[in-house]
Amino acid sequence: MTDFRRMMNECPTVVGMLTTALESGGSLDSAVREVAAEGPPLSAGMFTRAVRTTDTKGASSLGAALTAEVSALPASASGYRHSVLLCIAASESSGQEERLRLLREASDIALDSVRTMGEAYSASLTVPCMTVFGLGIMVPMILMSIVPLLGMGGLFGTTSVDGDMVVLLTVVAIPAVILVLSMAIRGRNPFASEPIGPPGFAKALPLLVAVPLALFQFQQGSGPEDVVLLSVAPAAAMTAILLAGDRIAERARASCESGLRDSVFEMGNRMLSGETFETACTGVLLSRDECGETAERLERELLLCRGDIGAAVDSSVSPVSPEVSRALRDIQRCSEEDVDNAGRLAIALGRQFHNGDSVRRSLELRLKSMTDMMVGTAVVFAPMVLGMSVSMLGPLSEVAGYQSSMDTGAVLSAYIVELCILISVLTTSLGDRGGFGTGLWRFCLMAPVALIVFRVCSGISLRRGYHRVG
Repeated sequence: MTDFRRMMNECPTVVGMLTTALESGGSLDSAVREVAAEGPPLSAGMFTRAVRTTDTKGASSLGAALTAEVSALPASASGYRHSVLLCIAASESSGQEERLRLLREASDIALDSVRTMGEAYSASLTVPCMTVFGLGIMVPMILMSIVPLLGMGGLFGTTSVDGDMVVLLTVVAIPAVILVLSMAIRGRNPFASEPIGPPGFAKALPLLVAVPLALFQFQQGSGPEDVVLLSVAPAAAMTAILLAGDRIAERARASCESGLRDSVFEMGNRMLSGETFETACTGVLLSRDECGETAERLERELLLCRGDIGAAVDSSVSPVSPEVSRALRDIQRCSEEDVDNAGRLAIALGRQFHNGDSVRRSLELRLKSMTDMMVGTAVVFAPMVLGMSVSMLGPLSEVAGYQSSMDTGAVLSAYIVELCILISVLTTSLGDRGGFGTGLWRFCLMAPVALIVFRVCSGISLRRGYHRVG
């Protein structure tokens, strides 16, 4: 079943591909076939159906087949439908000014639709995230400290608190509910692009070092809380160190991609000033520090390409950003006929990139406050509250002569690790690149700090104060 919300997220990319092809002098037929071959997955499927319908004589033209496809979209994808129909109308327009106006309007509608969808998604996160907050902190604190305190006061009469049931609820039932909520949030995320799945599991293998470390701590006679801290924290820290290289490389790639998108507009200005595509492209990229390596690679490819400039651009830019590579190839093809038209196309595409990036940044800022709150909950607030609960429960149990059948500190130490895993899954489910590697990286940064905070707070001794009062 097609997820139309994620199809809406693909709308700016699809409109950009159609706009690029039409503004560079291409036909609607070639533009639609390009989207079918290289477009985002959901949109590519719909455009492929339109192509097949036309090729099998099921429609009079590709424009008619595509119109029938987008007309069948539900009301929730009306922005997608209107944008594509405007692109079809632009392809049939005889005047250049009218065509540009329709394409610009299609781009604006696509971006506004994504912005509206992102705002609605951000607003819908308040209740589930507050539910996770309550389940992750308040319920374990009640189960592991307040319920035993009520048992000391005789609230349950002669019946003792069922420790096994409390442990089961804390380390199994509550995490299971939080996991279901996290998966539900991810399923509703229209911006999710990288699924959490088996391909990234190999990155987590260094965490298995925690097993021998835990066995060693048991042999040394360490307490359960110290066993969890001194096994999980070093393993997570070591895994984070091993992942650091990939994270730095990805950050550099993202910075380079941002520079490439920003450079398209400036490239158009240079081409309108008389520079060729090759000179303008390499000159703009060399002027940006974050694009230096890509610019050098492009220069080498241009020297070796034997006239195939499009292939040189693709091999040097595509590893960083396939979208920018496709735009540059279209600009280069247009420059073979008219450099001024290619410059105007570059300016139009640069404006599209800028507007799209502005929308994405505004949505990321809306989600950042929610993400920061959940991370702070797992790293500081939950370990501190639960740790202080453990530190208070000990002296109160001594004063009341209460003996519990469960090791509260050990259970909550294990729960803190589970909470870090769950919050990592949740926060990676909120944005647009929530892959397994990102979740693993966040867990490896969160778990050591959370365990240290919990161990410090649970180790605070209040016994002297109780003895003095007595």
